[in-house]
Amino acid sequence: MAKEMRSIDISGVPDMVRIAEEVRTSGRPRILRRNGEDMAMVIPIAHGHKRRIKRARTQADYEAFLSAAGGWKGLVDADKLLVDIYESRALSTKPPIEL
Repeated sequence: MAKEMRSIDISGVPDMVRIAEEVRTSGRPRILRRNGEDMAMVIPIAHGHKRRIKRARTQADYEAFLSAAGGWKGLVDADKLLVDIYESRALSTKPPIEL
């Protein structure tokens, strides 16, 4: 479960309100610096993800789904595929670490 972030009310800090409004309208994050040191980042919050409207499934949808069952039969040797997968997992693709 995600932790809820603590919030800070910036209503009384006009400069922070201006920065927050700029970030929200531009959609681009900003880094806050003090004496050349990065202190914090202000990022826009995405609002209102639009949910896709689900259309009702038709009989043709079910028939298309069922017709796809077994479509790969005879094209792939499942036992060979499993052997190949486990062999490739055993190979290291990272260079050795030198201390």
